Amino acid sequence: MRIDVDPSLRLAPEKPDASGSAEMSAMGWGSGPVAEPRFDGLRVLVVEDEYLVALLLEEDLRAAGCAIAGPHTSFAAARAAALSEPVDLAILDVNLNGEMVYPLAEELAGRGVPLVFLSGYDVGHFPERFKGAPRVGKPHDRTALLREIARALALQRAGA
Repeated sequence: MRIDVDPSLRLAPEKPDASGSAEMSAMGWGSGPVAEPRFDGLRVLVVEDEYLVALLLEEDLRAAGCAIAGPHTSFAAARAAALSEPVDLAILDVNLNGEMVYPLAEELAGRGVPLVFLSGYDVGHFPERFKGAPRVGKPHDRTALLREIARALALQRAGA
């Protein structure tokens, strides 16, 4: 079951009403909205077993212009999707109901698919190959997620 969340329901800080003041400029209000990175058309495989986390991931990714494959909640479903659907990047929860995602990560990395890990584990729990990989902690922060996606894509372009 899929639930769409109306993006207009997001709460934002109220903008002060004293236009042009030096104080507003110092607070960043006079400089306009901060641009978030866009990933229009990027096909992202989402592998996450927690419903609410997957829902938030999907919302954040769609808002950034991504097309979503998933979310997939099990290793088997994620692997089947990775084999049958074209993907440009994968966001992988490390632990899928007790099953570690690293074999799928190895397979995707071997095909040149950039990876972003989503996990509550610290880097010490990661296999050596993935210790330097882009990673976002749980619960994820949208800004951190988009930054790590950009990092994963830059690493791919650099051939790392």
